[in-house]
Amino acid sequence: MAAEERKQRQAGAFWEQTAAQALAEQQAPEGELQGGTDVQRMLKKLSREEEAILNLIPGGVMQCRNDGRYTIVEMNEGFLGMFGFTKEELVEQFQNQFLAMIHPADRQNFLMEVDRQLNRGDRLSLSYRILCRDGSYKWTASSAKLFGNEREERFFCIFLDLTEVRDAQEKLRLSLEHLEIIMNQSSDIIFEWDFAADTIAYSPNWLEKFGYPPHYDGSLPKEELFCHFHPEDVEPMAELMREAKKGVANAVVDVRIRNAKDQYIWCRIRAATQYSAEQRPLRAVGTISDIDEEKRLVEDLRRRAELDALTGLYNHAETERRAGLYLEGRPETICAMFIIDVDNFKQVNDGQGHLFGDAVLAELAAGMKKLTRKSDVIGRIGGDEFAIFLKDVPTAQAAEEKALKLLDLFQHLFQGEKQPVEVTCSIGLAVYPWDGRDYQALYHCADLALYQAKSQGKNQYARFDEKRMGAMDRIGYSSLGAAIDSDQNTNGGNLVNYVFQILYDTADIDAAVDAILEIVGRRFDVSRAYVFENSASGEYTDNTHEWCNEGILPQKALLQHYPYEKVQGYEELFRDNAVFYCRDVHSLTPAQTALFESQGICSTLQCALYHGKRFCGFIGFDECTGLRMWNKEEIGMLSLVAQLVTTFLLKKREADRNEQIMVQLNTILDMQDAYIYAIRKENYELLYLNQKTLQLDPGARVGMTCHRAFFGRELPCETCPLRGATEVYNPQYGVWARVRYSAMKWGDSDAYLINCADITEYKRLQGS
Repeated sequence: MAAEERKQRQAGAFWEQTAAQALAEQQAPEGELQGGTDVQRMLKKLSREEEAILNLIPGGVMQCRNDGRYTIVEMNEGFLGMFGFTKEELVEQFQNQFLAMIHPADRQNFLMEVDRQLNRGDRLSLSYRILCRDGSYKWTASSAKLFGNEREERFFCIFLDLTEVRDAQEKLRLSLEHLEIIMNQSSDIIFEWDFAADTIAYSPNWLEKFGYPPHYDGSLPKEELFCHFHPEDVEPMAELMREAKKGVANAVVDVRIRNAKDQYIWCRIRAATQYSAEQRPLRAVGTISDIDEEKRLVEDLRRRAELDALTGLYNHAETERRAGLYLEGRPETICAMFIIDVDNFKQVNDGQGHLFGDAVLAELAAGMKKLTRKSDVIGRIGGDEFAIFLKDVPTAQAAEEKALKLLDLFQHLFQGEKQPVEVTCSIGLAVYPWDGRDYQALYHCADLALYQAKSQGKNQYARFDEKRMGAMDRIGYSSLGAAIDSDQNTNGGNLVNYVFQILYDTADIDAAVDAILEIVGRRFDVSRAYVFENSASGEYTDNTHEWCNEGILPQKALLQHYPYEKVQGYEELFRDNAVFYCRDVHSLTPAQTALFESQGICSTLQCALYHGKRFCGFIGFDECTGLRMWNKEEIGMLSLVAQLVTTFLLKKREADRNEQIMVQLNTILDMQDAYIYAIRKENYELLYLNQKTLQLDPGARVGMTCHRAFFGRELPCETCPLRGATEVYNPQYGVWARVRYSAMKWGDSDAYLINCADITEYKRLQGS
């Protein structure tokens, strides 16, 4: 035992001995008193060393009468120093009544506890608040013993300051509540795979998610072991398990798991391997996360990136990719390539407007879908040009018959309209394998055939003939050389696919967004491209990403923490499909106009970012060199790019926030001067241990039972706090702890959170 500890115990024992002697003298018959009846006289007999020891007791020491008001008789310097009063002030302010110093809210409980504990013996152990000289209240723990007889009884008390402990407990309580909220929001399934036993334990929410209890039997064949997995995902799942058993630290796989309704749900399985002291892989722990919505969103975005916005057909890039991929397989059947051009379509646009022209193209696309199979490839490859790739055609003659049906479709599609519409088309046809064996060759031949059909009077088809069309080939003719109003955007599909791939493959979303802004900005020749992200309250917005074309001044540094109140009604600008398009900024409100003018903006196109229904920012494209009119396809393309960026960027921001919160909470828990751990309700299994607990016992770990980890017992302890014990002694560590617990949800598990405050020193002072 350290010297200080010996002094403290000596002081406590000495004080009790002194007090008992004083009372004995006071209660002795007259004439038998030796030194007087007053405790003060007794104290005067103390040696200097004994007085010093008495004043070394941490906290304070006090003697009071058991008279209902607990009148103070004597106290040491520690008592006065703890609460800041002098002896004179105690008399003046409280008339030496200790009860008056106790917080009004604690007095009733104090009196009840004194009565209750005295019924069991002559010792008290209490915790309550005491008034200090500066007007604050200090939490104290007091230990008291009753001396005396019928004539007079006195308490001799030792006080310890618990204010810091209580403050820490309150902060811990709030942080744990925060942690509980976050944990309860998680729907991830947790699993643990024991390699030696070849068993997998799952958290209870598996049943809630999939509708049937989990089952694992490593002895089953792979087909039965993974019977709930999609057939295409069995091998990737088996590979993850092989990697984990080999000792690969971390593994991730996306798979589809079937639920009780026979529906497949996309899940992301993450597994981390744990090792023995000899670095042998022991087990894998991990999570199963529902990413079905994310996968479907990504697939929807991918699908939209493949399609032409107006007609719903494949765009030029996707048409080429799908047809080319099929031809790379060297099919043994006949295939046919049609290049279709609407005759005199410019006259339709000029005579009846672009909106009417768009409606005509949409109807033509719908008609072509009816004449083809789902397995065929139909795409819009230009403003009024289409391509059809037919797979598995019976004969070349059948391909020509299909061309005739297409001509008839175009001629009669708008019959019966109130307003007469005459639409015809010209078709170029090339047949695999005779006219070409890859996409580029086949497309080239069909393109030459289209020129032949147009040169012969339009409204007809022509099949590629090498002899007749060799001259055109030699001069390098291509029908796509004809200028049409939307030809400049025929590579839009390539752009969106490229953007999607950058976002999907990158590990650094912020760097990817910067690159995408430059790519899109240069592609559409805008002055500036940027991203604004709103604060959590929505009151401010920050310019987080920016790209500027040559000669355009950056604005990012000037647009940080910008308040929306300066341009009220800004969100209302995004009314039309979350797009704000302004050809001339002078048409806006004065405040909005001033904002744009200060940045040199003449025209702008902005796409809102939404997280659910919450407006959380926007992506913008500015023109600073003059007024600009964006066409429908440009707006559609930029909107799609904005949605792609939004999906990935917001997901990254949410992940960053959650990670930051978890780091903060773990830091808070690890800094607490208490042993904190969580156990599963039904089986005492450890779910969490804070740093102080791990320092006490580095061998304790999640998955062990608490009685096994901390007491070396196979069965729960008789002194378990869950059975009513409030103070527990652990002989393994020589530690006394005051224990509190509360029922809560830890993740998806019903659990108890255990808080053990170290009171070993306090117990030593009591002589326990």
